[in-house]
Amino acid sequence: MGQQVYVEYVVIAVYFLIMLATAFVFQRYNNKFSDYFRSGSQGTWWLVGSSIFMASFTAWTYTGAVGVAYESGITISLIYLANALGYGLNAVLTARWFRQLRATTYPEVVRARFGTWTQQFYIYVGILPGILMASLTLWGVALFTSAVFGLDQTMLIVGVGVVVLVYSVVGGLWAVMATDFLQALILVPMTVLVAVLSLGAVGGIDGLISEIGAQGHPEMLQLFDRGPEATYTPVWASAFLVFVVISYNSIGSSVKFFSCKDGREASRASALAAVLMLLGSVLWIIPPMVARLRFSEFVDAQPLTKPAEAAYAVVAMRLLPAGMTGMIVVAMFAATMSSLSTIFNQFAGIMTQDVYKPFLRPKASERELFVAGRVATVVVGAAIVAMAVHLSRRSGGALFDSMLLFGSLLGTPMVVPLFLVLFIRRTPPWSAVASVCAGLAASLLAYTMEFGYAATVFSVTGTSTAGYLATMPFWGRTPPEYQRKVAEFHEKMRTPVDFEAEVGSCNDSAQLRLIGRLACVIGGFLFLLIAVPNPLAGRFQIAIVSLCVFAFGCVMVFASRRASGGSDCPQAQAADAHHQDGKELPPCAPNQE
Repeated sequence: MGQQVYVEYVVIAVYFLIMLATAFVFQRYNNKFSDYFRSGSQGTWWLVGSSIFMASFTAWTYTGAVGVAYESGITISLIYLANALGYGLNAVLTARWFRQLRATTYPEVVRARFGTWTQQFYIYVGILPGILMASLTLWGVALFTSAVFGLDQTMLIVGVGVVVLVYSVVGGLWAVMATDFLQALILVPMTVLVAVLSLGAVGGIDGLISEIGAQGHPEMLQLFDRGPEATYTPVWASAFLVFVVISYNSIGSSVKFFSCKDGREASRASALAAVLMLLGSVLWIIPPMVARLRFSEFVDAQPLTKPAEAAYAVVAMRLLPAGMTGMIVVAMFAATMSSLSTIFNQFAGIMTQDVYKPFLRPKASERELFVAGRVATVVVGAAIVAMAVHLSRRSGGALFDSMLLFGSLLGTPMVVPLFLVLFIRRTPPWSAVASVCAGLAASLLAYTMEFGYAATVFSVTGTSTAGYLATMPFWGRTPPEYQRKVAEFHEKMRTPVDFEAEVGSCNDSAQLRLIGRLACVIGGFLFLLIAVPNPLAGRFQIAIVSLCVFAFGCVMVFASRRASGGSDCPQAQAADAHHQDGKELPPCAPNQE
């Protein structure tokens, strides 16, 4: 048993080392501020799409959501389906618009539409809750992992936080997206494997359905809860869908697409995220359902306030071969690290582009902003890690739940006007602030009166919308110059990006080659786990997962050679030649954005 635990620790340690190595590999791409915070707008759809997918969920998917699936069955899929629909609207409409805003941070877009005062309002009202929610995310995964796998909580917080901080500081958004892709490449086959093994434990899909009926749990196959105390009702699902669609398609989420090459790539990236989310909506709910049917006594024995949240981990530990349990911990870390690295990068970009530059150093050089961005990343990351450690040393779940509720109540009023502005033009510069204030008033009322989730979402959304629309009669009193700026804003948003003219060069083949080689390294390491003592079936499972990752990496390397040979990208072949010679990528053509 001791040797097995040692192997799991080695797996986790090697995973961290690969993430750090990725940052240093992609450090060469950061020649300027734009590269660091939006990858020079050279990101390919598959790289950006996988990063968006990974950043859209945390370890809660493997804990809190699993607890719901354990108790209520397929109901939890409503959350993932709503996420997929949100990304679907991105793909059809807003992702293209967001890329065509040609910005680096979302407050920069807020300033262009509403002015500096509204921009600063959003920065200072939104940044503290954002840091708080990131700290809760980090604390949450450490709390769960320490309880179920017996690891030290503080060590986990500091370890995960430092790894994310290092690769975010060193590699910027390039490293964030590359590590997100590699983490998705690990997470997807592991998720498929656990789902397949879970179905095998109950005799397949037919066996699962029969077992549910035999044990008297028909509610596990109902999409909505029923009864007077039902939680996940059609009304609840409608409220959640409204929140997700507005949130994913508001200007606050536009930053996800700034790194794409153009609007078409942005649409394809969001479509990929939607497809992956649909896949997850099926694969994530099977193991906890099987855990309730076959392993409930082991779940109930877990040292958690809500043992059902350990259902996925229990299934993994019961069914996976030795050496692969560490990969489930890695999957949980991956889900959290991807969202944290995105927050580190985005908040540091805001502090640099929207606070440091306009108010402290208006004439700062590109080099100075680059350095300031790295310093800001350290500051933001250190604050999040320190807050997470502080939270972990306080007792009681009430604080945790109250802060989550606080973040939810504050988030809804902030995103509503940033969604409406995409479709409603004729509002004054203070319309967003008026909408937020109206929504916050509704949030305070909902919290005081203890509204349910659906009532809170609908009341806050409706009040924020009413506050925004109520400002429309004042449009005629705004100066002609402001009206002209609004017209230019919407025209720019709908004008397609000319990549060659505005960016000038791409490195598609280099992205494929570098990430493909790293995938091959990961696949090779996973294959070494065959040497761990396991039954033949266990060794076969390890081989399948490792070969899937390795084969995918080989395909990417092969595709990079074809891309460099027949690329329509002006400088792709020259850039590839430099990389093959071990030299840095030459600077891109001037970015006219």
